[in-house]
Amino acid sequence: MTGMSRGRRGIVQTRVPIACVAFAAAACAVVSCGSAGTGAPGGAGVAGIPAVTSPCAVPAARPGRQVAGPAGSFSVGGQLDGVATAPAWGVWAAGSSTLGNPLTVRWDGRAWKRVPAPGGDHLTSPQGGYLNDVAAVSADDAWAVGAGMFNRALIEHWDGAAWTRVPSPDPGGGTVLNGVAALSATSAWAVGGTNDTGQTVIEHWNGDAWTQVPSPTPAGTSSDLYGVAATSASNAWAAGQTDTRTGSTTLIEHWDGTTWKQVPSPAPPAGGSLAGVAATSAANAWAVGSSRGALIEHWNGRTWTLVPSPALGRAGSLHGVAATSPGDAWAVGGTVCPGRGLVTVTEHWNGRTWTLVPTPAAGILTGVATASAASVWAVGFWTASGNAVIEHWDGTAWTSPAGFCRTSSAAACLPAGSSSPAAATTQPATSHTLPPPSTDQP
Repeated sequence: MTGMSRGRRGIVQTRVPIACVAFAAAACAVVSCGSAGTGAPGGAGVAGIPAVTSPCAVPAARPGRQVAGPAGSFSVGGQLDGVATAPAWGVWAAGSSTLGNPLTVRWDGRAWKRVPAPGGDHLTSPQGGYLNDVAAVSADDAWAVGAGMFNRALIEHWDGAAWTRVPSPDPGGGTVLNGVAALSATSAWAVGGTNDTGQTVIEHWNGDAWTQVPSPTPAGTSSDLYGVAATSASNAWAAGQTDTRTGSTTLIEHWDGTTWKQVPSPAPPAGGSLAGVAATSAANAWAVGSSRGALIEHWNGRTWTLVPSPALGRAGSLHGVAATSPGDAWAVGGTVCPGRGLVTVTEHWNGRTWTLVPTPAAGILTGVATASAASVWAVGFWTASGNAVIEHWDGTAWTSPAGFCRTSSAAACLPAGSSSPAAATTQPATSHTLPPPSTDQP
């Protein structure tokens, strides 16, 4: 596995992404992982915010204060891996709780709230599992995918009132679904792979049922798909990696309305893995991941090419990407900074270059979704606290949503009706994440 890219996951006490990140942090403590400030230079910032040349140049997040009182105060124990937006109805985020069960939370325009998912919070629940991604079509039509107990394909559907499990093909061999994209009420895609046999898996929803669709599995020891994006019935992309005896290489597949076919992608000398993909049209798509540092590839309608990314160091990687137009895209991930450990990373594409945009959270971001150029959501987790991370771009800066503490003077960290932090009864917190016990019970 290269850098901190997302790998195949299993139902174990420590999920693979956390293990990989923890390993990267530990490795950087004893060997050089490269400076996170070398490589592609920083360019102009976004919306008047100066770009930074290294994520490690952003000041460390200060301890905050979390108190009872303000409406909307909220923390989530576990991790969030996927996020989806849709106009007029809100935002969904999905992942897993600290007890290893599916987790879904929703932003209703005022506050984040947990929404019950099948299984509940029980360590040995037969309906346990985790969710890796979420996609939404409307207020009463959303999908979340992942894996259940013993790595069986897991798909859940939101009908406007509740999440329910929906039968789906399970090719066997430890099937894990990593990504989902929804075009309409009668068209959605889910992608992943089989842990035991190393085969890619692609499934399609036609409005009545999920069915498996044949997908290429290149020669190698195993292949997996981590992300999927679709713009029409004849244009969809899936991205991931193929493992070989000498390492891993990027894998990109395309749906043309009839079949899925592998499309050549640039092969970095160090190998690589793609964790996320986004598309706005048949001539504009992005794929991100890692190759001893951040990896970004772009589709221009004819070929995939490498695009320079601000340097994140060899321990850094990008996990999610979202785009609204050829001149507006976001990529998120994380890296390791000396003396600070894990820090979140956000990069912005302005039509010419990718630049780093300051983000203060500790941890790693694994998913990003755009509602508009002035409203972007990113989610992830912080291994040190065991809590999820949620960030929001408002057109000017990345900030915490209502109820998440970032600094001791943040409004959400003060008692109801108080304007002074001195009046707060405090408990320690760090950045956007709050310490257990969480307040994420439905």
